[in-house]
Amino acid sequence: MTSPLAAILGTLAGTPRTMPELARSLGSTPQALEGMLRTLYAGGYVQEAVQGNGDCSCNGCSLKSMCRNFGDETPEFHLLRLTERGEKYLTRLG
Repeated sequence: MTSPLAAILGTLAGTPRTMPELARSLGSTPQALEGMLRTLYAGGYVQEAVQGNGDCSCNGCSLKSMCRNFGDETPEFHLLRLTERGEKYLTRLG
């Protein structure tokens, strides 16, 4: 049985999705997913898919003081994608 967090990661694999798209794919609501997404974001498994974001997963690199993704604030989750860490996690499950 797949955990809810692993199901979210699997749904994001390969294709960034908006919160409503993700909720529909998982048979849930954006409100129900928000807490789990905050957990995945804080762990460096998902990030906002914005131009120029690259593969950064904000694990405290030398540029963290300039990084828009580093800090205590969670993004609005407009368009989500897996980080390299999230992809590696799914590979281990596979």
